[in-house]
Amino acid sequence: MGGAAGHMAHPFDLGWVNSGSDLLDFFEKAKAYVEKKGAGSVKIDGVNVSFKVVGDDENKQFAVDRGSLKPIDIEGITMDRVDDRFPEGHGMRPAIRTLLTILNTALPDIQQELEELGMWDDPSRFLNTEYVEGTTNVTEYDENFLAIHGLSQFYQKIAKSGPSKGNLRPGVARPEGVKAPSVEVAYNPQTMDKLVTKLNSVAENYGFKVYGSVPTEKIDEIDFSSTLSQPFTVNVSPDRQITKSLEEWLREVQNPRYKVVKLKDGTKIHSLHKQLYLNILNGEIPVVDLLDQADAQDAIYGAVLMHATRMLGNDVMRALTSPMGDVMNHEGIVMRDEKLFGPNPVKITGDFIVGNLGGGFGQVTEEEDEIEIVDNEDADPVGEFAGGETVAIVPGAFKPPHRGHLAMVEQYADEADRVIVLISAPVLAGRKLPNGREITAADSQKIWELYVDHLPNVEVEISSHASPINAAYEYVGEEGPLNAGDNVILGCSKKDCDWKRWMGAEKYIKEGVNLLPPTGVEPVYRDNGEPFSATAMRDLLGRVEEDPDAIEELEEFTGEDNVFDVLSILGLNVGLSEMSSMGGGAVQGAAVGAKGGPWRHTDIEAENEKEEKRSRLKKENVDLSMVDEIMRLFMERGIIQ
Repeated sequence: MGGAAGHMAHPFDLGWVNSGSDLLDFFEKAKAYVEKKGAGSVKIDGVNVSFKVVGDDENKQFAVDRGSLKPIDIEGITMDRVDDRFPEGHGMRPAIRTLLTILNTALPDIQQELEELGMWDDPSRFLNTEYVEGTTNVTEYDENFLAIHGLSQFYQKIAKSGPSKGNLRPGVARPEGVKAPSVEVAYNPQTMDKLVTKLNSVAENYGFKVYGSVPTEKIDEIDFSSTLSQPFTVNVSPDRQITKSLEEWLREVQNPRYKVVKLKDGTKIHSLHKQLYLNILNGEIPVVDLLDQADAQDAIYGAVLMHATRMLGNDVMRALTSPMGDVMNHEGIVMRDEKLFGPNPVKITGDFIVGNLGGGFGQVTEEEDEIEIVDNEDADPVGEFAGGETVAIVPGAFKPPHRGHLAMVEQYADEADRVIVLISAPVLAGRKLPNGREITAADSQKIWELYVDHLPNVEVEISSHASPINAAYEYVGEEGPLNAGDNVILGCSKKDCDWKRWMGAEKYIKEGVNLLPPTGVEPVYRDNGEPFSATAMRDLLGRVEEDPDAIEELEEFTGEDNVFDVLSILGLNVGLSEMSSMGGGAVQGAAVGAKGGPWRHTDIEAENEKEEKRSRLKKENVDLSMVDEIMRLFMERGIIQ
């Protein structure tokens, strides 16, 4: 979810899920919760937006708050300030205008509900929502809608560094050890239902529908037995596999939560990484050829936990339906229980856990000697020439590459047969982090390879040229690899007449290769209204050692799945253990979300103490047979002596 509401935890992110047995306990509790109360709400795959009420009694109005410590967010992005927060071309600008119009039009009629929710005179409280216009992220919906997930409240915070240093965000006191930006607040569901009904009477005039927390309904029994009995095979070496049932694996494994493992090529990724899981699941590359032997156990344990979370999650989701149709067609479900899951919700996503990165609105705006390449859905430069292969060239220094670059490469991957990402290597002014470490072309290539693992038609190469433009000209020139009849796209932006960089490019193109006109595309921006830039990303990377919140902000640049890998590649392993606590601690917490549940009479503190003891005993008695087997195979192959 991200933004003001923070990121929603997977089951293995929860602080008390320290082993496979704990994960089994989670799903058994989730099953009982569904059977007793229903399973909470549908997890919408949309864009997270937080709405609050600002102004005095004579000038009340709704405002957006992106959750940063910038004055405009703390004060509220009102209708007259939308252009200040979301510059021209930003994908959220028209949507925010429409949504604010709906909310403000309904404001006089919903004052009573806002007062009952505690929002009327307290702008630290906000409606946590996601909006969808068709395919806003990954999932395609057939209507435009705003889904209100619930009511949240900011924690008080003072910016300790960066351009917002000293800014105060009002809110409730933050409990020790809690890093989330906000906390869910309990409310009367009938009040929210009235609010949604009144908003819909206005929203329908603007082509939108408003949902509350979209409930799920159980239509079948949840049965984990078949999934738990299924074999899970780890291909340890070309001539040796270890096969156990999923339940046997879970009774053995410990949670390697965000531990970093090292691949044979030197790349470091976290042990609960999607691609690492898929590699181990597919078994195409034996573990002995994939990883350093010291990291084999963490990688295998991480894969088992990912697989169990995915498959057991499917079992839960298949047993449910919703007013928005089959739950399997959505990102997942959200479960809330203050005693079971802590102060914030947890999500069950099933197969969506291995889905591609969402596209969203994040695109690219680069500075310095990097070419600015930005999206334009109306541009169709491929259709003019037929017959040859169409190749898009995306050159830049990429120090470092970020999610805005990825969004644009994904767009070119849809338009072209192949996309070539060319990394230039500046020799006079290398890009450095604030700690002095230089970001090398090899670093950029490793990060790119993380980003594009789901794009088979994208290739990443390092050029010997310091200039991205010269790198591109060499590739498309007489000595380059393109063939007569091929079409080439040289990306550029309409901003600052960037397309003029390619004026005269035709004289560098290999004979017989068709150069498509560099007309340029419109720039778009980050959710906070600022351009994506490597400079801003380097600033965040420089702050992670002293400001843990910078890690969460960094996720917008890297994607949530990749942030730990990027930190590792750049030699910044700080914050990895701290981030594991972001999903919440043990089961105690403030009274928020849905009340009650089958464990509402449990002594939570005593149960937590027992759980800690059980976890220690499980860890002390863990079955080491698999580890011994892997070590023996490493020794047989001569990898270790």
